[in-house]
Amino acid sequence: MTKKHCSFTIMTYNVHRLIGNDRHTSAARIAEIIEAYHPDIVALQELPGGRYRPEDRGTTLALSHELALLEKSRQLIYLERERNGNVVYSRHPMRLIRAGGLHPETRRRSIVPRGVLWVEIDICGHRLQLLNTHLGLTPPERASQTKVLMSSEWLGHPDCRPPTILCGDFNLLPSSPLHKRLKDILDDRQEALTLGHTEWTFPSHYPIVRFDHLFISPNLTVENLEIPQTKLTRVASDHLPLVVKLRLD
Repeated sequence: MTKKHCSFTIMTYNVHRLIGNDRHTSAARIAEIIEAYHPDIVALQELPGGRYRPEDRGTTLALSHELALLEKSRQLIYLERERNGNVVYSRHPMRLIRAGGLHPETRRRSIVPRGVLWVEIDICGHRLQLLNTHLGLTPPERASQTKVLMSSEWLGHPDCRPPTILCGDFNLLPSSPLHKRLKDILDDRQEALTLGHTEWTFPSHYPIVRFDHLFISPNLTVENLEIPQTKLTRVASDHLPLVVKLRLD
């Protein structure tokens, strides 16, 4: 496999079950936002539609249908999902490595189950490891889930080799100890940028914190980062999307 330098765009976005701040449910609005930024990879959280119990009709299929109606997004033909609401679309060939819960077998599960989706994407002659997740609301949950995420099952697995991306809704501030623990493995390059601590993603109608993060391995470089604040993004979900252009060296 011939490797080469290339750039690609990834969007990570908690879509809140497609329910907007106006309490209306709309797959079309989320599809329009995705289409506007033409990402190569889309990592979504809170999009129900379990991989192992697929819906006859529901949010994942509704969004896939709306994306298919848009010309550019017809190329987002690869789809993987897991039952806790994490979904990945890709324009490049993608295969599932693992999908599962973020709870130790020896502990009780959280009230709202959380999971992680690990896929491998063939892009520019590289095999990109992408992990998409959504951590819990309470500090004990997040501490336990972060420990599992960093274990040999996921980020510590020998097959989870660079280039690697970990993204999602972590319900963590950049100043938190757990965020710093994750940075021991992967970089949060947003912090190195001017807008790292001045641009936020939640709540979308008046953002005051950044819970949505994208961690990357050293052989990935941020070329551009955007948190779209438009009339549509402020209403379509309770989070704003995070759109990052990366260069793979």
